[in-house]
Amino acid sequence: MSFTEIVSAIRSGALQAGRLVKLDTPLGTDQLLPQRVCGRSRIGRNYEFRIDAIHVSATFKHRDLMAQPVTLWIQQADRTYAPHHGYVHAVHKLGSDGGVHAVQFAFSSWLHFLRYRHDARNWQDKTVEQILADVFNQHPRARGAFRFVLRDPLPVRSFVQQYEDDWNFVHRLMEEEGLFFYFEQAEDGKSHTMVIVDSVDALPAAGPAQVPFCRSAVGDEIDGFTHWEEAGELHSTQLTTRTFDYKQPSSAAWPKGTAVPVTGQSGLPWGAEVYGYTGAYTFGEKAQGDRLSRIRVEQWESAAQRVRGSGGLRRADAGRWLELVDHPDRQTGGRPEDWQFVIIETVWGIENNLPVSCATRQMPRSLKADIDALHVAHGGDADALAVHHADGGTGFFVVHIEAQSRLLPYRSPFEHHKPVMQIETATVVAGENELVCTDGLNRIKVRFHWDRLNGDTSSASCWVRTAFADAGGGRGAVHVPRPGEEVLIGWLGGDCDRPVAIGRVFNGANRPQWHSNGILSGLQSREYGGKGYNMLVMDDATGQPRMQLASSSTGAHLHLGYLIDQNGNMRGAFLGNGFDLKSQAYGAVRGGLGLYFSTHPVTLQPMDARPASNQLVNAARVMDSLSQASVAHQAESLEPGHDTLKTFSDATEHSITGALPDGAAAGGLTAGGGAGQANAFSVPLLLLASPAGIGLSTQASTHIASDAHTNLVSGKDTQIAAGRSLIASVAEKISLFVQNAGMKLFAAKGKVQVQAHADDVEVTAHKAVRLASVTDSVQVVAKQEVLLTDGSAYIRIANGKIEIHAPGALDFKGAEHLFGGPARMSADHPAFPKSMPTTPLALSTAASPVSGSSLPAGMPYKLFADGALVRQGVIDASGQLPVDHHPGTQQYSLRLANGVTHEIPVPAEYHSAANGELANQGIHFHEGDESGAADRAVHRQSYQDMLNPNANA
Repeated sequence: MSFTEIVSAIRSGALQAGRLVKLDTPLGTDQLLPQRVCGRSRIGRNYEFRIDAIHVSATFKHRDLMAQPVTLWIQQADRTYAPHHGYVHAVHKLGSDGGVHAVQFAFSSWLHFLRYRHDARNWQDKTVEQILADVFNQHPRARGAFRFVLRDPLPVRSFVQQYEDDWNFVHRLMEEEGLFFYFEQAEDGKSHTMVIVDSVDALPAAGPAQVPFCRSAVGDEIDGFTHWEEAGELHSTQLTTRTFDYKQPSSAAWPKGTAVPVTGQSGLPWGAEVYGYTGAYTFGEKAQGDRLSRIRVEQWESAAQRVRGSGGLRRADAGRWLELVDHPDRQTGGRPEDWQFVIIETVWGIENNLPVSCATRQMPRSLKADIDALHVAHGGDADALAVHHADGGTGFFVVHIEAQSRLLPYRSPFEHHKPVMQIETATVVAGENELVCTDGLNRIKVRFHWDRLNGDTSSASCWVRTAFADAGGGRGAVHVPRPGEEVLIGWLGGDCDRPVAIGRVFNGANRPQWHSNGILSGLQSREYGGKGYNMLVMDDATGQPRMQLASSSTGAHLHLGYLIDQNGNMRGAFLGNGFDLKSQAYGAVRGGLGLYFSTHPVTLQPMDARPASNQLVNAARVMDSLSQASVAHQAESLEPGHDTLKTFSDATEHSITGALPDGAAAGGLTAGGGAGQANAFSVPLLLLASPAGIGLSTQASTHIASDAHTNLVSGKDTQIAAGRSLIASVAEKISLFVQNAGMKLFAAKGKVQVQAHADDVEVTAHKAVRLASVTDSVQVVAKQEVLLTDGSAYIRIANGKIEIHAPGALDFKGAEHLFGGPARMSADHPAFPKSMPTTPLALSTAASPVSGSSLPAGMPYKLFADGALVRQGVIDASGQLPVDHHPGTQQYSLRLANGVTHEIPVPAEYHSAANGELANQGIHFHEGDESGAADRAVHRQSYQDMLNPNANA
């Protein structure tokens, strides 16, 4: 065939007819004539064919083929053609030989395009099946060109992140889940479909399933294998894993992990274990962990038992299964499944059976060297692998396969790995109108800066754990990041699916509260939905260290150290030294065992009140000395007050021992400290002390109340000045004693009245008693008599008579003596009260030791005071009975209609004086005898009698 005839034959397409391989391309029918083909396909991997072709078009460009669909047709044993469809991804012009141009191109499935798309995004609560479909559908050529044939449903993954090209992403997801795929070719050669499976049982047969094993001498163009070998490899015997689930933490005694042995391997001791930490919360349930480990072990088992074959099987392709027949090692009557194999990989080497005149000179990058190497390697099978054409052209077809028993599971090797992540930042987000988004573990939601699919909503990410300054059971530091804040995101083990917030940073939108000079440090929070805050600031200014704890609510703060006026980041004027505790609202200082306020010099022990205690002891001595002098002069004793003061001062000196931790005998941790003794109060006292003075000042009233005694002791003078009145009302008696300088009582205006409403008035002096009226008179008035006596002489005025008696002389002198008839003068006496006033009092039934969990509301009652009925009625919902208490009353008795009786002594009459003091403070139950309830009939009758007190009168 001449050169002109060859060109004409190529253009007409005549040269492709009946050839071993032929091509369909977008250049037109039969415009490219394939010379050589090298191809490879593998389960779970893409396929690729490289083709040397010739053409006679002078206008051919690379772009004419690039990314375009092509179909390689391979002639089968029955002279039909099987298609291999794909898209061109590489084109090389090899050169020209006369008017014939050589070109080499490579094509693959649509999966190849995934190499060129890189994305950063995440999925939440999706299965791998859903995620793969999302990724595939991003590629137009993949849409509708894939399907899933799964035996078992895939688990939902809480968070999956892609930070790599689509190629690596989909492969690693399938490897992790034990998925693999093969390709189906459309019969018309115009499309192909990826079929994703999880079991070899889903793989189809390779056309007729039975494939013969042939010797090369049998004949030409065999459709079977001429070479078959079995291979085995040694692998580890067991996979043991560990993981950590922070929601359900494991322990050393109960670790969360798996242990899956390899089956079907002998001769290797069980010590050949692979142990590894699979990362944080790889699985939640043990069944899921076992499944993931089993996938990896099944990959070992598959790789350990492989067979390899070569020959002229035209229909061989990865992802198909076949049954080998006619092999000498196959015994008659053996199980067919023992000779059924799944093709894992197929490698083609093809030289088209073109006329010899179509051969071109060898060019760089040509596949000729590869095909020649195959000729040499299979020289003994040359006749069996040769493919002849009617025009005398001779081609070459050889296929190599790698396979495994169909009885074994297949898993793709773990060749695609997750990207190793580095620290990055993200923005905290929340749901719409939410001021914060967190959960029971203080996790947060974030939006990564590279995220172009999600907005600033809580759906932007999974829950992300947050690192805090301290975290532990029942303790820790909590400051949940707020929406809009920027946080540092780390990745546990560099795993892109395991983010954790490890810190937070300021930025232009969220600036630091204190900045620029580095002096101020601390913490400041922000009110949700407002501008309020809580703050702890530490000021390290040179020579001016201080600390401030503050809340904008009510302006409350505690300021310690060198006090200044701080406003935000600005350090203001000096305010003083020490501490400042204030609030614009309420304040309370409480100590359950005692409080000590002092301006005495500071000591190490906070309750060291020795200066105040010594002063109290001296005051007690003053009281004791003056009490003795008072008693000696027949005034009242100060002993009750003295005893109370001494008890108080003694209580301020009480030694306590440092406590040991619970279980210290079995071992504790104190670092040798905390032992010894310190001063404290034996009772919950309040002590105020100052060496320089104490002042109390108010523009309203000052109130001092004591249920027991009130002692005022001064080493010098006690002055009381009242701008209006000094009024004292004493229930029992007043005793005023002056030891040395006398007593004065003056009224610059108004009367001086001294009255004794129920007894005598005595005025006694060691020397003279003088009554004088400067401008008016002196009146002596008595209802019974007036008696003046001295030296046994007396003058008595009584019953309208005057008696003047004297043992000696009576001396009357005057310018005139008048003795007239009878006369009368009546004197007015002051009006004395006829009865003592009462004190309002309320008896609480809830304070009774026999009261139940509920008040006796609605219960009729009678109240007796010292045995006399003073009140009766029905108890209201408050459970309290108002009483007009007379000071002389010693005992109350409350009788209920249900037969229960409460005996209530007044505080002064308690069996124990301490109980009386407690009752005065309102914190002690009633004491006395309480009688139980009578039977139901008596109760009912008593109830009726009390409701109708006059019914039987």
